[in-house]
Amino acid sequence: MKLVDKYIFRQFVVPFIYALLTFSLLFVIVDLFDHLSDFIDAKTPLLDVLRYYVFVMPSLLVYVVPISLLLGLLYSLWQLSKHNELTALRASGISFYRITMPIVMIGVIMSLVISVLQETVAPRSTYWAWQFINRQKKGGDLSTRYASDLPYKNEDQRRIWMINKFDLTSHDMQGVKVVQQRVDGSDLEAIRAEEAKYFDGRWWLFNVSIQKYDFYNSPVGAPAYEPLRQMAEWDETPEDFMHEVTNMEFLSAWDLWRFLAARKNLSDRTRARILVDLHARLAMPWTCFVVVLFGIPFGVRTARKGALIGVMFALLTFFSFYFLMTFGQWLGKNQLLMPVVSAWMPNICFLLIGLLLMLRTR
Repeated sequence: MKLVDKYIFRQFVVPFIYALLTFSLLFVIVDLFDHLSDFIDAKTPLLDVLRYYVFVMPSLLVYVVPISLLLGLLYSLWQLSKHNELTALRASGISFYRITMPIVMIGVIMSLVISVLQETVAPRSTYWAWQFINRQKKGGDLSTRYASDLPYKNEDQRRIWMINKFDLTSHDMQGVKVVQQRVDGSDLEAIRAEEAKYFDGRWWLFNVSIQKYDFYNSPVGAPAYEPLRQMAEWDETPEDFMHEVTNMEFLSAWDLWRFLAARKNLSDRTRARILVDLHARLAMPWTCFVVVLFGIPFGVRTARKGALIGVMFALLTFFSFYFLMTFGQWLGKNQLLMPVVSAWMPNICFLLIGLLLMLRTR
C-alpha cells in the first residue's frame, strides 16, 4: 500500500467509524426506551440486556453501515478540500480515480462483509432477539420456545410430518407422526414416535410404532413397535421445520431459495413476494459499494460548501434510496415488476448515476 493510499484510508476510516458508532448508539438508545419497561417488569439481568443488543447488531449493520460510509466519505472529502490537499494531490499528477480507489475498495469490502453476515449470523441472531423480547413481554414465559401442531411436507421424498410439539431452541420433537407415501400418492407406512431428536446428522425416534398400508390405504397386519429407531435415510433437517414457523424476515436468501425449491405449488403472488425478499437479501449489502461510488463525485462538488451541506446531502440520499427500495419492493410483491428488478432497482439507479458523475469528474 502506497503512502497516499494509507493517508486517504486514514482520513476516511476515522470519521466512518465515528459515524458508525454514533448511529449504532442512537439505535440502542431508541430501542432501550422502547423496551425498558419490559426489561424492568421481567427483571431481566443486565448481562442479558447487553447480550440482546449484541445479537441485534448484525442485522442493524445493513442499514447503519451505508449511511455511515456516506457521511464518513463526505466529511473526509470536505477535510481534504478544506486544506487544499485534494487539489495538491491532483496537481502532483495523481488522477482523481487513483485518489479515491482506497475509498471504493472499502465500500466493496464492507459489502462483502455484510453479505456474509446476512447469510450466516444475522438471521439467527435476529430471530433469537425477537424471541428474547417476546419472553420479556410475557414475563419470562417460555411458551414462545415451542411450536404446536406443526405440519411439514417433503414433496421430493413424499413424506408428511405432523408434530405435536417442536422445540425451537433444541429442535427436539414430541408426538411425531410421519406418513411415507408411494409415487401414486397412497400411504406406504405411518411411523409414530413419542419423541424425536436430531444428532449426528440424522433423526432418532423413541418409542416407535410402524403401521404398513396396502395400495388401498388399508392397514397390513398389526403395528410393529421399537424402542429406538435411527432414520439415516431421511434428509429433513431442523432448519426445514424452522422455516415453517419462522417469519420470512428471519430467513437468509439461501433459506428462502430452499423454501421455494421445496414448494412447487405456491401461488404466483406468494412466490413473487418471496422472490422479492430473496433478491432484497442479496441486493441490500451492495448498498455500501453503491453509496460510495455515488457519493464520491457529489462529495467533490459539495466539499467547498461546508460540512453541513454534506450532512444534508447524506440524509437526503439515505431517505431517497430507501424510499425507492420500499417502492420497488411494493411493485415486485404486487407483480407489477419482476422480482429481481424490483429488488435491485435502487442499486442500479444510484450506481448508474454514480458512474456517470464519476466519468464527468475531473
